[in-house]
This record gives sequence, structure tokens and C-alpha cells, in this order.
Amino acid sequence: MKRELFLDISQGAVRAAVVEDGVLSEIHCERDSETKLTDSLFLGRVQSVRPSVCAAFVDIGRELNAFLPLEEGEQLRCGEMILVQGAARQATDTKGLRVTRRINLAGRWLVLVPDGSGVRISKKIRDPDFRRELTQAGEAICPPGCALIVRTASEGMTAELLEDEARALDETWRLILQKAAGQTRPGVVYEQERLHMRLARDLRELSRIVVNDMPAWNALRKAQSEQRLSMDTALEYFEEKDRLVYDAFQLEKQIEKALNRRVWLPCGGYLIIDSCEAMTVIDVNSGKMTLGRGIEDTALRVNLEAADEIARQLRLRDVGGMVVVDFIDMRDCENRERLKARMRQATAADRSPVKVIDFTRLGLMELTRRRANAELRKQMRVGCSYCAGVGEVLAPGEVAMRALRQVRRMALGGQRGPFVVRCAPAAAQELAALPSGMDAPVYALGTAGRHVEKFDIEQIGADVPPPQGAKALDKRAIEE
Repeated sequence: MKRELFLDISQGAVRAAVVEDGVLSEIHCERDSETKLTDSLFLGRVQSVRPSVCAAFVDIGRELNAFLPLEEGEQLRCGEMILVQGAARQATDTKGLRVTRRINLAGRWLVLVPDGSGVRISKKIRDPDFRRELTQAGEAICPPGCALIVRTASEGMTAELLEDEARALDETWRLILQKAAGQTRPGVVYEQERLHMRLARDLRELSRIVVNDMPAWNALRKAQSEQRLSMDTALEYFEEKDRLVYDAFQLEKQIEKALNRRVWLPCGGYLIIDSCEAMTVIDVNSGKMTLGRGIEDTALRVNLEAADEIARQLRLRDVGGMVVVDFIDMRDCENRERLKARMRQATAADRSPVKVIDFTRLGLMELTRRRANAELRKQMRVGCSYCAGVGEVLAPGEVAMRALRQVRRMALGGQRGPFVVRCAPAAAQELAALPSGMDAPVYALGTAGRHVEKFDIEQIGADVPPPQGAKALDKRAIEE
């Protein structure tokens, strides 16, 4: 696989696109004014302890208190100052950061775990002899009172480099403790590196990094000289003379498609992706797919292709939490097992843990994915001020019916009319076609630019002519 990182550093923000074999796989955005919440360390003050949910709420100097799950038997007091680390962004803007007291300081090859013990090896390193060698090397360099996690990227690194990084992480931890001891108010104690440096550190087998910012390019060159970035990674500075960097590499259109509700598959099928507060729901449809020797074979082909695309979309949109997929129904149990295996294989490349659970009794596949940051749609979009985030508005006929009912309430309350209903043109047209069922005259007046769901009702005098353009409702319901 050819993995490339494209960095657009401009307008007070960093955009990072991870491209694998020419296809956009991840997109990240971080503004200069934002604190990297996940993985940053905070000095917090315990605001409340809730035994009923086995959690505490902690003031970390932000608008919303952080949510801290408590382990069994763990005791905290209100007002106590504690050191916590951001673990994950919550699903909505009304929930604070999820934090943990288990601190992890990540380097390129090692992760330091203060107040821990022992050496753990990445599960992706499978060779038992190599795991044994790394364990011995880790035990020799592990700082006192800490644990070490040896990352997959450590493969091929010398013992001297691992020892240098372990020493640097230990020094960072000591500086964090020193700063926290002198800090009296809740707030950030240690902030993570900028987005482009973290990705350069964490992404494996990067063949190329393209960046349009010279200071960032210099920082990456320095990291490469210090062996914090592989020497096999080509660093390219892109000078934006006549084209923007993302335009030059056809990335903007791919980013726009990442927000689409419908995603087409090469076979002619498509996905429908809907997100709500509790979960993400994905529907798989055969669409224009015509190949296959029968219904079962067609369903299998579309489903296997959909599994690959779903895995990519979860990464690309940074979807977290529960995911439910409604694949095309298949009766063959062997095909269903094949689909589960394909989904596990497709999600294995995801840097966030994905767990493929099983099919439910209704035939829906359940997955979970750990969220580290806000979803892409929440980074790039806000709720619609027109429809209030519902995605739909009332039909003109329904608005007309509601307006007429309100007129009737006013008449029953003692108002005699005539009444003028001002509303959007489409609703006014529907209203004018309704029988009023009232003695008092009722007029419908369309007003351009008015919200399609809103209407105003004015009572005018009997001797006052209706406004120009107003249409009278028929009284035939009374005459009948």
C-alpha cells in the first residue's frame, strides 16, 4: 500500500489528508485556536461524584465539565485537584470531554505509562522471538515507577534509540508533574504536538509527505534528522504559485464527497449513511448492480464491496460509538460468515479500534468504533438554522391547516375579524383553496422571503379593505 500525507497549513488551521493508493482515507482539521483535547493533560478540580453512574464530573478549565469514569473502589472528594488526560470527545456538543486518570505519553516507538509497571508489546507484533527480544529491551530501559508499551513502529529500531526516547518521555513526565504542582487553577498542563507532527509520528509506512508551509516542512526535516520520522519518507514542499495544494492533487472534491449521505459503490450499489446522537446507521442497496448468477450471488457481491467502503467511510468520517449496518439479506450462513470476515479484514487497517460484533436477530450487523475526535460532519457543518437540524420542514398544506385552526381559535375567543393570514407563498396558495367554515372573512396573503413554517394573523376592521394581493377563503362549508 502506498500511503501519503498531504498537509494544507493556511488560514489559521491545519488540514491533513491521508491518501492510500490514491484514495482519501482520513481527513483531519485543527485550528490554531483549538486545544488538542484528546491526549492532552489537564489539572482538574472534582466538582461532583455520582456513585449511581460510577463517575465524577471534573472542572478542567473548559465550558463543560469533563466526565471521569471511576474504577471499582476508587474514591474521590469534591474539590480535590487531580491530573487527568483527555480520552475521547463525546458524541454531542452538550457533553464534556471524557477523561481518564491513566496517563499515557506517546512517542514514536514507545508509550510511557506513569504509575504502572512492566513492559507490554503491541499486539500487531506477532513473532514470539521478536516479542521476547523487545520485552527484554524494554525492561532494561523502563524508567522506575513506570510501565512501557512498545509500539509496532519500534520494529527495526536500535536499543540506543529506544533508550533515548524512554529517557525523553520520562523527562517530559517530570516536567508535567513540576508544572502541575505549581498550578492552582484547573486548566491545561501539557498540550499535544500540532496535528501534522502527530500524524507524521503515528502513521506507519509513509512514502511521502507534501506540505505547503515552509516552517512545517523545516520541523518535519528536523524530526527526520532526529529519526523521529522515517528516512524513507519523502518530504516535499509545495509552493502554491498557481494552484492550491489540495486542488493540485484533486483532494477537495473527495473531501466534499465525504459529507454526502449517499455513497456510490463501483458495482453500482450504494450506501445511505445517517447519524443520530446514539449511533450511526448504514443501509446497503443494490442500486444499479445487475451482475450475479442470482439474488444470493448479487447480494454477496454488493455486500462484500460495501464492507470495504464502510470501513473506509468510518475512518474518513471519524465515526465513533455504535454502528449498525443493514446489508442486503442473504440466506446462506456461509455467505454471512464470509461477510463478517471481510468486514474484520477491512477494518483492521483502522488506527482506531473497531469491533465487529455479529448479526442481530433482525439481520443487522453491529460494530463499535472508538472515537478520539469530533466527527468530520461536526467539524465541517453546523445544524441548519432554518429547519433546526431536523432536515425537513412542514409541508405547505400543513402550514395552511395550522394557520386556519389558529384563526378559528381567535374567532372562538371573541375576535370577529376579518382576518388576514400572512405566510409563505406556497402555504398561502394552499390556504386560499381551503373552505374557511367561518362567518368572518379570512384572507390568505403570500409574502416572499417568509419562513415556510411561519405565519402571522392580523385582525382588520370590517370597513378596512384587505391588503393588495390577498385572496379570500371560500365560506361554502357554512352555506352547505
